[in-house]
Amino acid sequence: MTASFNYPFWNTIAVEPNGPEPLYDQIAGQLRLLVVAGAIPRGVRLPPSRKLSDELGVSRSTIVLAYNRLKNEGYAHGRTGAGTYIEKDLPEDLHRRIDAPVPPSPRRQPRAPAARGRALMDQSLPSERELGYDLSPLLPALDELPFADIRRSTAEYWGSEPWPQFSFSERLGLPALRQQIAKYLGEYEGVPCRAEQIAVVASTTQAFILLAQLLLDPGDGVVVEDPGYPTRVAAMVANGARVLPHRVDLEGLRVDSFGPEADGARMVIASPTNQFPYGSTMSMERRLALLAWAQARNAWVIEYDYSSPIGINRQPLASLLSLDTDQRVIFIGNINRIFSPSLGLTYLVLPPDLVELFYRAKLVFSCYLPPPLQQMVADIMGRGVLARHVRRMRLLYRERATILVDALRRSLGDRLLIPDVTAGLHLTAHARAPLDDAAITDAARQRGIDAPALSRYRLQDGAATGFVFGFGNTLPERIGPAVRRFAEVMAAA
Repeated sequence: MTASFNYPFWNTIAVEPNGPEPLYDQIAGQLRLLVVAGAIPRGVRLPPSRKLSDELGVSRSTIVLAYNRLKNEGYAHGRTGAGTYIEKDLPEDLHRRIDAPVPPSPRRQPRAPAARGRALMDQSLPSERELGYDLSPLLPALDELPFADIRRSTAEYWGSEPWPQFSFSERLGLPALRQQIAKYLGEYEGVPCRAEQIAVVASTTQAFILLAQLLLDPGDGVVVEDPGYPTRVAAMVANGARVLPHRVDLEGLRVDSFGPEADGARMVIASPTNQFPYGSTMSMERRLALLAWAQARNAWVIEYDYSSPIGINRQPLASLLSLDTDQRVIFIGNINRIFSPSLGLTYLVLPPDLVELFYRAKLVFSCYLPPPLQQMVADIMGRGVLARHVRRMRLLYRERATILVDALRRSLGDRLLIPDVTAGLHLTAHARAPLDDAAITDAARQRGIDAPALSRYRLQDGAATGFVFGFGNTLPERIGPAVRRFAEVMAAA
């Protein structure tokens, strides 16, 4: 396929009618420079002489002479009626000796990022979850998405010619989407809020960056779960926070285990339901204790709702936000675990007195999603598509979770502790004896299996090892064979 110009290069050509050089020499010389610099790609067809002459305000014969000059110099070829094309091999290529010594690069002064940048470089970040791997956690069943409803909503949106939305006025999110999120949270998850408290951002990490920027000063302490998801920690560290890891067990964070270093913390981040990677759920006693601890120290509580809509075999407990009587809980949720991580739609439920602050911050940092995406999600939520999809996926994930648990207990029950799955799209299997889980994870990826090592989510205590297995995006018939391949990798380790 012949390359073509999407953007007119002639905007960069300056012609001086009274200059010392003929017009065709001026044009040919500037075209030559653009070709050598790569601004005009090799092999591309130049515009017809009549078109370029109209654009530059010169005669057609001037353009013909300029093109002939390029042909004579070896930069172009062509014939009358067939067009003029840039050569694929330029004269500079013929004159460049392959074995010519490379001149030494000029010595540069050493450069270094700021302290926060250096701290970020020291953080361990997870590998990206990829399609094509079996047992990958975090990914939902992408082939089960309601594509017909998505196509319908998208087509109706563009068909309505929604030009009023193409502005920057709705910084906290489209009103229709914020209303649907508030309704969903109130009716489905029992989270009390108004649409005015909702702020829509482009990712969960972006939400944590905003929280660190607006609510913490450099050096402020932040209590985080250990093990936990590394990007949350990295977002805090990169913005100057002092991270205070605290171990979680099967009931999540324990306030009575907080050491004296946590007394001055300004913030605590907790996933009370289906914590990642453990999958633990905080008891009501621990939820109330956490809120009391934060109130006594005037600390913020960030409730990260990791994947509570994907409940499989449990009854949900009241959220921290619904139990909060002091307006210190900020709730973070997303639609990504239901639809797709690439959707990037995350929302915060803010205390009323923080709404204006976050509005101003989004005005400065431009943390917003494109209106078409927001309207599509609002539409499928309003039509009940999201609720139907969640109900259908619960049954599907329950089947896949059962198959995974049974297969793991059959093949690896003697080496791994396999828990039941109550929510989410993954389970964490602890090793019964010490092993190099990182090396096994790397070897398993060579066999098409993405089961992250538990040790890679640890911040302090690296003694506990194991693996995080997912089932959301793995077809039922592939789960058993994938577990057997993983068992072979473990046996060979």
